[in-house]
Amino acid sequence: MAVVKLKDPIGAKVRTVNLRRTEGVLSTIDTGDGHIVLADEPTERGGTDQATSPLMYFTTSLAACQTVQIVKVAEAMRFNHGAININCSTTTDRLPGVEDGKTVMRFCAAEMTIEIETDEPENKIERLKTISEDQCPVGNLFSDAGYEPVVTWKILPMPS
Repeated sequence: MAVVKLKDPIGAKVRTVNLRRTEGVLSTIDTGDGHIVLADEPTERGGTDQATSPLMYFTTSLAACQTVQIVKVAEAMRFNHGAININCSTTTDRLPGVEDGKTVMRFCAAEMTIEIETDEPENKIERLKTISEDQCPVGNLFSDAGYEPVVTWKILPMPS
């Protein structure tokens, strides 16, 4: 079986954003790569409800990062596929903080259902699953924290 070689850069890569708070907790974030992102909170949490919350961006990042890894690994494997759909959820809870008796919000679980259309054989599908899950930096944040993401794959037939 051929080794899958990904074209990721070697060594550390620094990513920097510049945030400007405009009102309440509404923030305009310059990602430095030509994009602007807004983050806010609902009014009951001190925001103006003009954008999604930072916690939703983290959940979004998990689904998007996993998609990127599936596509990159599939390309490297010459893996034939059609649509990729991911339903992703993360869970937060109030867990012990640094002060005795104080709790703080922390992510404590992640789940993804990944649907992919393919006509590839089972052994190639299993390899795609293993490598693409391992390559996802956002998913690895959960794993490194002791909360392995629960991933369910649904293999769908290629459309005719």
